[in-house]
Amino acid sequence: MAAHVKDGFRIHCGQADLDVWASSATRADFDAVAERVYRKLFTTEDLDSLRSKPPGLRDITHENVMLLNRDGLFYIEFVSAIKKGDIGRIVNVLSVWMVMMRSRKTMPKYADAIFETLRRIDRYDPVLKRFFLHNWLVNLTGRPYNFKEVDLLQEHQNFWAKSWDWLSMLTVCIFTLRDTMRTVQKSFKIPALGESHKVPDMSAEIQKLADALRDEQIQEYVPNRPANDPDDSTAVTPVRDLFEEGAKYADGRSAFKKFTKEERRAQNLGLVDAVRDGTDAVDSEGDESEQEEEYEITQEDLEIDDEEPYADTASLLATAEELISSV
Repeated sequence: MAAHVKDGFRIHCGQADLDVWASSATRADFDAVAERVYRKLFTTEDLDSLRSKPPGLRDITHENVMLLNRDGLFYIEFVSAIKKGDIGRIVNVLSVWMVMMRSRKTMPKYADAIFETLRRIDRYDPVLKRFFLHNWLVNLTGRPYNFKEVDLLQEHQNFWAKSWDWLSMLTVCIFTLRDTMRTVQKSFKIPALGESHKVPDMSAEIQKLADALRDEQIQEYVPNRPANDPDDSTAVTPVRDLFEEGAKYADGRSAFKKFTKEERRAQNLGLVDAVRDGTDAVDSEGDESEQEEEYEITQEDLEIDDEEPYADTASLLATAEELISSV
């Protein structure tokens, strides 16, 4: 996404060379170009204006990358809001994703869960609402931009508790154990186990992608692009706008039925014979049924967490178990 932003600045800065413009641009100049880049490459409004053109004048490649930019920005905003601990921004993104998940062949049950959760929260007493929302994220370090989801914290705790015997000994002192391991690493200068996760320098990769976007004019309107010709072997297919499709769901009969308040009341008829019609129960949601896969935290997950700066936790756990068993 950084390459897309950089290429957008090149297109809309008003000069042929972005570096030349950046060397003399003021803060006001930067903000003005940033606003123009956002409006032209990251908004539904400009996308709709392009898609409303006659078929022979549409640039499908450019439209698709605009959808990528817009939807990618939601994800970046969500991750940033979690790190900062800004629950209001998180709710804003969830409200958008809720609509997108209601489009065809996506995740309708997740959409319903988000809708019901946000609706109930909005009806809470203000004190209860604040209490509820302020317990979605935790920050155990006290440092800025170190919040994480409560369920992710629990999954990381589960990673350390490998067996029931180990669980009974370890879960009450996971944080102490990690601090002890960190102290041992520093005291004995163990570089292999003491390297914290570092964000690699992506400057070269970003520039390479920005150059490719420039050479192919992906983020510029090119109506006669070969990929726009449906008869061409390299023709691209227009990407679905999940937000547009999901927004139509609320006007449908299914949504009205699902979220209409149930007026029926149960009636005690005493003991009655079971009625069997020989048919098996089926999921009334039809193709909306889905299975959730259980996700198991791995070493790679821990390596991207600043609170888990261990390159080989399996070895550390084995050493700790051996020490405990020898006592």
